[in-house]
Amino acid sequence: MKKGINLSKRKRKFRDLVVFAAVFFFALSVLTSFLVYWYFAHDLPDLTKITGYRPKLINEVYSSDGQLIGEFGVEKRKLIPYEEIPPHVVNAFIAVEDKRFFEHEGIDLRRIVAALLKNIKEWRPVEGASTITQQVVKNIVLTPERTISRKIKEAILAYRMEKNLSKEEILYIYLNHIYFGDGAYGIEEASRSYFGKSARDLNIAEAAFLAALPKAPGYYYPREHFERAKKRQELILKLMEEEGFITPEQRKEAQSYPIRIVPRQNLNMQVAPYVVEYVRQYLENKFGTKALIEGGFKVFTTVDVDLSLEAAWALRRGILEIEERQGRSMVLKHLGTQKAIDEFASSQGIERVQKGKTYEGVITGIGETDIPGVFKAELRIGSLEGTLTFAVSSPFGKAIKGMYFPLSEDYAPLNGYNGVSLLPFKLRVGDVVRVRIRGEKDGVVYTSLDPQPLIQGALIAMDTSGYVKAMVGGFDFRHSQFNRALQALRQPGSSFKPIVYAAAVDKGYTETSVVYDLPVVIKDWFPQNYDGNYLGAITLREALAQSRNLASVRVLLDIDPRYVVEYAKRFGFTSSLNPYPSLALGSSDVSLIEMVRAFNVFASGGKLVQPKFILRIYDRDGRLVENNIRYVEEKDAERWEREMKRTEIIKEIARRVGRDVEGGIPASFIKEESFSGSTKAAEFQTPEEFLALLRNKSIRILPDPGEQVISPETAFIMVDLLQSVIKEGTGRRALSLTSLAPIAGKTGTTNDFTDAWFIGFSPRIVTGVWVGRDNHTPIGKGEVGGRAALPIWIDFMKEALRKIPGGEFTVPSGIEFVNTPYGFIPYKVGTADTAVDTNPHAPDGNVSPPDGGSGLFDEETEIDFLLRR
Repeated sequence: MKKGINLSKRKRKFRDLVVFAAVFFFALSVLTSFLVYWYFAHDLPDLTKITGYRPKLINEVYSSDGQLIGEFGVEKRKLIPYEEIPPHVVNAFIAVEDKRFFEHEGIDLRRIVAALLKNIKEWRPVEGASTITQQVVKNIVLTPERTISRKIKEAILAYRMEKNLSKEEILYIYLNHIYFGDGAYGIEEASRSYFGKSARDLNIAEAAFLAALPKAPGYYYPREHFERAKKRQELILKLMEEEGFITPEQRKEAQSYPIRIVPRQNLNMQVAPYVVEYVRQYLENKFGTKALIEGGFKVFTTVDVDLSLEAAWALRRGILEIEERQGRSMVLKHLGTQKAIDEFASSQGIERVQKGKTYEGVITGIGETDIPGVFKAELRIGSLEGTLTFAVSSPFGKAIKGMYFPLSEDYAPLNGYNGVSLLPFKLRVGDVVRVRIRGEKDGVVYTSLDPQPLIQGALIAMDTSGYVKAMVGGFDFRHSQFNRALQALRQPGSSFKPIVYAAAVDKGYTETSVVYDLPVVIKDWFPQNYDGNYLGAITLREALAQSRNLASVRVLLDIDPRYVVEYAKRFGFTSSLNPYPSLALGSSDVSLIEMVRAFNVFASGGKLVQPKFILRIYDRDGRLVENNIRYVEEKDAERWEREMKRTEIIKEIARRVGRDVEGGIPASFIKEESFSGSTKAAEFQTPEEFLALLRNKSIRILPDPGEQVISPETAFIMVDLLQSVIKEGTGRRALSLTSLAPIAGKTGTTNDFTDAWFIGFSPRIVTGVWVGRDNHTPIGKGEVGGRAALPIWIDFMKEALRKIPGGEFTVPSGIEFVNTPYGFIPYKVGTADTAVDTNPHAPDGNVSPPDGGSGLFDEETEIDFLLRR
């Protein structure tokens, strides 16, 4: 009995000891956990980065009709609301990354234990246990180091985050933040990058394919390791079926669905690369580097997509034709026999090529493609076989619109075409050309022509309100980002003469004033005419039309070079102009944009308007931070135009009768109620609303009123003078365009054919072209402005005038037309020096005053007539 009691006591003691040990170790573990928690938790980073999620975003650049033409940023990301992500996309990530996501509180202990046992069994790390919540913490607030302390901090923060955010909010952050390779961050950008569609439109197969990438974006990169990504996609589809997210039939269908990766596109290169780069620099200068890095700006530019493509095409074609004329063909030589071709290829000794490098290749075959005007050539580079796709331009039009830029920046061809190079001629078998290696696939080398011409050029076009419609700053942005339209300072040659002649008109000269085209000697300077001849006494009109240098120098000397320098400032010139006699011949360096802005003063009736590249800028929060436009809705545009016309007439009447507009106009002058146009307050308009207006073409942007810097009468006389350049002078090549609109302009050439210019305009658009070399060496013999620059201008303006048609130059009231021995000539009222017959109507080919009017408001019946219009 005693023995049983002792045994019972021993059992109780053992039990008590076990309980004590359990309590002690529990307390110790709690204390240890508390101490560990306190140690790691007291200096944890703030969760604000997550709860107030503001990731780096892409900056977007749009055209004037709402097309996306460029994007740039540190992280290429477009946010998509969680509600707009299809459920099967969410389920694909949950199935592979965290199938108990909706059950745990940030840490999945069950998964941790299972992963630990599996890793011990395999004696290597084969499975992770991080939840989606932990991944969000790791990617946003912690460093990527792989240490125990970091994992503990990650677990603590994940738990805290689950207490502050809903599961849907965590998934929203996760799916918008993770990296998918190819520079794509977030599910929306990944979907666009790989499939060319929004994540809203992904099917099950595509969703599972994208879910395969974040684990190791480089290892599973589908452009190089497609099979790896495909194999992991099939695993994810299996997991989705096991979790009940999809049926066996859906899994089978998704596995057999053909995944097509779209070619990688460099959007910035496709339409207006120089404009996109201008916008990037503008944002950085105005808002700072930090704001640019954070991104999210939406910039709506003034540029037109079609005209931008036309401008680049015209410039590239024109430069290549000059190179061809000067004997610098892209065809290095021609091999006439198969034997010569084989010997050339063998002599190269090339067995491998490097992407991005330039090599000489010989054309071995040419065939047509399924795109009209586009050809596919086979070529040999040493022992390697390659392909080259090219389009042929012709005087009858383009081979294919917009295809002169590469279609893909890597070697993955689109419909079999890697890129289309522009040629002014068709290649032949046996031609040796210089090509750039774009990539290699399945033993075939993909190439593009690498002409790298010695000549450069620039083109800029803007409407008369200053909205820039197209800008090309060089032959190829990939080879040179220097923007010659804005940054290059070059001598304008004779294209500067209109500024001198405008100053002369304001000094009392008329179109029929006699000037002398005779030798001028100033110290050691002996200017010459281009043809070396002298015409003697000629009119001012003839001097400009025929671009007579000596007559222009004499005009400049008569009105004083210092006066012309000051006068030129009215036209917006900021470059330094030297008050020397050679200024008449364009000896001072200026930029192309300055010349276009100056000529627009003539086109816009004497008003200076500043070139504008940007309509609006919105920041990442949708706030309007810059606005450069006023507009009316298209349905109200006609009524607005009527009001503006009435306002102009009323102002002119007021001026004529000596009344102040603000002082009131007689009520009898106003025949109908004034309409003030409706414009929506810009600050209350979201970027999405404004984008929709542009895409639907439902608004009309109002013209910039500008600043009156010369009189409308002087501007009109200069328009007439510059029209004579087209009709009877150095710009006669452009005469065919006068069937589309009235055209005026001026050629320009500098010494030794170093620079070639043409600046010209219609009543609605002004375009300037410059051609030259960056090192200031000659373009080539005979390459004057009318031969080198004007054809490019004509090519572009053919399309521009179809898109921005006609119009008429307005005849100011202070102009009268006089019948002279030289024809009907416009004069400022009272200044006609050879008046034979004052005629209110200009002859055919000249600009006419308003319908039936003399240009003078001198009769009450005429006033009533104008107001009724």
